[in-house]
Amino acid sequence: MTGETVVYQNEMNLVPLRNFTNAEIDIFFSLCNKLKEQDLKELTIPFEELRYLSNYYHRSQKRFVNDLEHVYDKLISLTYTERSGLSFKKFVLFTGYEVDVDKQELIVSINPNLKHVLNDITGDFTKFELQEMTQLKSTYAKNMFRILKQYKHTGYFKIQIDDFRERLDIPQNYRMTNINQRVLNPIINELGFIFKDLNINKISAKKSRKIEWLEFTFEPEKRIHSKRQPEMAEHSKPKQKESREMTPEWLKNKDYEEGNSKSTEYTEEERERFLKFIEEQKKNK
Repeated sequence: MTGETVVYQNEMNLVPLRNFTNAEIDIFFSLCNKLKEQDLKELTIPFEELRYLSNYYHRSQKRFVNDLEHVYDKLISLTYTERSGLSFKKFVLFTGYEVDVDKQELIVSINPNLKHVLNDITGDFTKFELQEMTQLKSTYAKNMFRILKQYKHTGYFKIQIDDFRERLDIPQNYRMTNINQRVLNPIINELGFIFKDLNINKISAKKSRKIEWLEFTFEPEKRIHSKRQPEMAEHSKPKQKESREMTPEWLKNKDYEEGNSKSTEYTEEERERFLKFIEEQKKNK
C-alpha cells in the first residue's frame, strides 16, 4: 500500500460522508485511488486488492460483501449539487457498481458528469497517502484528515462550528463538551502525528462564551512542483470559497515548537489583544 495516493478536486471535501463506518470510509477512498485518471473506464478490482488497499482486516467474506453494499447504499444518499440561482443539478459519484462474489471482484465506474473530480486534475485538489488514512481509527479523525490535507501548504483552516458539525456528521444533540471529548480529542490525538504542531483554537463571539469558530493551525508542508502540476495551486481560483488556501499574516510569522498539539479557547477580543501584544513585542526587539 505504501506510495498509493488519493487525489481529487477540493469540492469533494464539502460532501459529508454521512453514517460511514471506519471500514466504509477506507473502502470509499480506496476506490477513489483506483479510479483516479481512469476517465470513464469501467474498472474491475479484485476483492483481495481492495482488502489490501483499504487495510480491511476482517476475514469474513460475508461481512466484506456487506460493507461493499453499505458503501454504495450510503453513496447513493450522498449527492453533488451544482447551483445557479434557484436552479440546481444533483449527481451521485459512481453510476456503475457491481459486486461479483463468484469472481471475487468489484466492477465500478464513475458518473460522466463528475469525472472531473478524479480525472485531469491540475489545480484546487486534495492529495494524501492512502495508508495514512486507513491507519486512523476515529471516523472524525479520518474526515478531518482529508479536510486538513486540502490546506497542507498553508497550515491554516478556519470553519464555523455549524459547518464543522455538518462536514463531520456530528450528532445534533452533541454539546461542546461532547464535541471536545468525542471529536476534537481524537482528532488531536491521531492527527497530531501527521500534522506537526497541530492546534485547535475555539473562538467565541465577542460578547458571548458560545463557540462560533474553530481554527486549525499546523506547520505547513513545503510545496513540491511536478512537471504535470506546475505552479498552479497558489494562483488558481477555486469554485468554492471553502476550497481556498489562505494563511493569515499572524500565522505566517509564527515560530513553531515541536510536540505542541493542543486545543485552546478564547474570544475574538482576547485573540485580537494577544496578536497586538505579539506585534508590539516584535517591534521592541
